[in-house]
Amino acid sequence: MSHRRRYLNFTTPSGVSLATVAQSGYSSFLLHDTGYLTALSSWNHPGVDSPFWRFYHNRKPGCWVRFQGKDWPLMPDEVMLIPANTIFDCCGPVEAEHFWIHFTVNRLVGQGMELRPHALSVDGVLGALLGAALEAHRDQGHPLRLQRLHHLASALLHAAFSKLEVPLLAEHPERLTALLALIDQAVHTNLGNVFLAGHVGMSTERFIRWFRQHMQQTPAVYVTAMRVRRAQQMLALSDKTIDQVSAETGFPNRHYFSRVFARQVGCGPAEFRKRQRERKGL
Repeated sequence: MSHRRRYLNFTTPSGVSLATVAQSGYSSFLLHDTGYLTALSSWNHPGVDSPFWRFYHNRKPGCWVRFQGKDWPLMPDEVMLIPANTIFDCCGPVEAEHFWIHFTVNRLVGQGMELRPHALSVDGVLGALLGAALEAHRDQGHPLRLQRLHHLASALLHAAFSKLEVPLLAEHPERLTALLALIDQAVHTNLGNVFLAGHVGMSTERFIRWFRQHMQQTPAVYVTAMRVRRAQQMLALSDKTIDQVSAETGFPNRHYFSRVFARQVGCGPAEFRKRQRERKGL
């Protein structure tokens, strides 16, 4: 007679529990696109400013990223990570053999992450993954090409982030971690203080104090920032109208959305989208 084994504990005595890292969202990525061009010309884009991250690797020297007056060369023995909302120039005086990944970090990877380019040396793991990714790009007829590119891009990002010396987010109570996940998944819904307080089983006043204690900001400020961040991604990565973006990010109307967006971003949503299309780069 067979018996089904029940596993009540996902960890082992000799293993290292990764639950805290997983809950923090430290290495959770949303991939937007990846590309590889063997002879990219005119890689000159001033003032690139996007709400998503970039992973760059050039197999030949000659191109660079300029950030705050400093040049960061794209070298064959390095990969480069550029955080979202980092304004930089792409400088390509020569044809580039250029590989890239555009992606979003689902939650902030740590409070100490500097908004600047981060150059990381290519070790054996990164080198092997880069080689496999380039081969997958070349093999356009492979029936599982997209799946392979997705897994390889994810693996490249995990390998690169493992080399960054960035502190984890502060560990939050389980209720707060679940609440932040809810906000991230449902920014288009009613996320007022009364609803959020009820979701965690607190009075409204106590909930606001509790949230501010752990997040150093009020729930309303946090929710608005998440809505604007999602709106930036939608404006940059989709063709949805501004009215649609407003509705799908939880704002009551386009006028209010435009006012809040401009206050936080420095320009209105229409101007932001125009800049994205003019300064896209690769």
